[in-house]
Amino acid sequence: MSVLRPSDIRNVAVVGHKGAGKTALVEAMLTLSLSRETPKSATREGNGHFLDDTPEERGHGATLESRLEPVHWGGAKINLIDTPGDASAIMDTRLALGAVDAALVVVSARDGIQSGTDRVLSWIAEAKMPALVALTRVDDGDASLTELVAALRERLHVPLAVMSLAERPGDKFAGVVGVLPRRAWLELPETRATRPSDAIPSDVQPACARAREQLAEDVAATDDALTERYLTDGDLPDDLVASGLRVAVRRRAAVPLFAVAPTRPSGVLALLDALVDLVPPPDAHAGEPLEAYVFKTRIDPHTGRASYTRVFAGVLHAEDQVVNANTGQRERVGQLLEGMGRDAPHMTEAVTGDIVAITKLKTTHTGETLSEQGYPHVHAPPPAPPRLFSRALRADGRGAQDRLVAALERLAEEDPALSFFHDDATHELVIAGLGGSHLDLALERLKRRTSVECEMGPPRIAYRETITHTVSKTEGKQKKQTGGHGQFGVCYLDVAPLPRGTGFQFEDAVVGGAVPRQFIASVEKGVHRGLLHGPLAGYPVVDVKARLVDGKSHAVDSSDAAFQTAGYRAMHAALASATPVLLEPHMAIEVSVPMPQMGDVIGDLQARAARISHTDGASDTRVIRATAPLAQLLDYEPRLSAMTHGRGTFTMTFSHYDACPAHAQAKIVAESAPTRETEDDA
Repeated sequence: MSVLRPSDIRNVAVVGHKGAGKTALVEAMLTLSLSRETPKSATREGNGHFLDDTPEERGHGATLESRLEPVHWGGAKINLIDTPGDASAIMDTRLALGAVDAALVVVSARDGIQSGTDRVLSWIAEAKMPALVALTRVDDGDASLTELVAALRERLHVPLAVMSLAERPGDKFAGVVGVLPRRAWLELPETRATRPSDAIPSDVQPACARAREQLAEDVAATDDALTERYLTDGDLPDDLVASGLRVAVRRRAAVPLFAVAPTRPSGVLALLDALVDLVPPPDAHAGEPLEAYVFKTRIDPHTGRASYTRVFAGVLHAEDQVVNANTGQRERVGQLLEGMGRDAPHMTEAVTGDIVAITKLKTTHTGETLSEQGYPHVHAPPPAPPRLFSRALRADGRGAQDRLVAALERLAEEDPALSFFHDDATHELVIAGLGGSHLDLALERLKRRTSVECEMGPPRIAYRETITHTVSKTEGKQKKQTGGHGQFGVCYLDVAPLPRGTGFQFEDAVVGGAVPRQFIASVEKGVHRGLLHGPLAGYPVVDVKARLVDGKSHAVDSSDAAFQTAGYRAMHAALASATPVLLEPHMAIEVSVPMPQMGDVIGDLQARAARISHTDGASDTRVIRATAPLAQLLDYEPRLSAMTHGRGTFTMTFSHYDACPAHAQAKIVAESAPTRETEDDA
């Protein structure tokens, strides 16, 4: 392709649950495309994929970070982003969805709709993004296609346009049959030299005719003119169905479904054609000032630091001088690569809509935007999930801690859902993430990259504290006299609980100048400091209102520092006397389990104080939705695996904070014994 135009580009995130077959499908599209030969590593034994190239991915047998894989097909460049389905890497998937124009949702015909599928479907619906569905593993003997298609129709809340069917005479897979265009991919695996046959086998013609009739009806329902034509003629010609579907997909009024068997491969050619035809091109902002959004940072042993970047507007050139719109810092663009790896083609420019890897950006991180000088525009990234699971990280050896911190900085660049900090109260280096498996994966990467012997301590949960009663006119005083000016400040606070999730509110209700105006902000600073460590176990205090109602000052000895101390002491005393309680995080959990183990899993969840909301699912897989205290879920991964013989999976996201049971609170308070922040009263 000599000249690339925005209208030639298609940007697609390949998303779905872990194990649904996303990477196998991307590899099949790469292999079948005209742009590359089958990589030698594709013949590796076992279930591994040549795209999963990190030691951790090979060890876990799963994609653990997003990858950009461009495919040139049918005169277009399809930027495929292969995303992880593992719950520990969901932020990569969320960021990738913010950089594309459509999603290809991969669902396993054998395993059905799982919790990871529901999660990405909700994100796609929230973004009102065009979507296609690839039904993989249709060649599996355990696949139940009819029930699964019905379940997908219910989940999507928009018409599901079935574009191809699996041909399985006598329950033995024979290939894939296209509904529109009416073609068949039978018996022989596809290669670059083959094209589908126009002959539809006689035994599948009735099912194909019914699917074609349903497709015309679904497409007609998306447009008034098509509806009128359909009602008049009783059908729509193929060209109107095709053009109507194209418009409907781009308006998210229909979602086309394709049956594929990536490992044969079968049905993949039709899917590639559909991506070119149905996905909207990103040509809306051509000619505007540069807006290039970094949605993924990857540190590769061969190419170094590279930033996956979507050009939303303008043209980005190699060696350009640009500005980080988030920070205002100047940045020099290095090389532009079409993908990742040592053999990735170099590019001189990236036009509007293209996605490239930029090498050697120094100050620009994931979630930030590059722009032209004088035209700053920040592309808002999706919100990061809360980091509710943390562990103390320890390393032995001289200089080990420094090497560990340097590696953590790079790791947090690659994985925005990961963070670390030094806990002043416990003097520990703490790593925080989405769950136990997420932190275990981070530890694997740290050990490999640093060769430092390190270990993680017991889990730490982000508890909070609040109060349950109102207290009035609690005094806070700072009175200190030395040579020269002394320190004097007195304030009185009314402190009251707020509804859960409100946060903190401060109100100035002083009258008559009892606290001079210049010291009101000083009192508020002290009050904020008093919220950092609660009276029970030293956790941050939330959902509290402090009302400054009175105070005393001195014309000479009052100062900013004196009133900050007074505010801190008043808040500290008020919290201790307002019947404080400990709050624990509760998680929304979705568990996908085989039907035979459903009762055991529900019973185990209930023993963990979970509240089951409902269960659903298709075929032999059921999804259980519940909320449960995070403290009860710390060992859930190995327990679920044992109960379901490795087939059960789950995801969890933060739901809300709620009061700990009394026995749990007493245990946490006794075990915490945090170092209290004190003030010098001398």
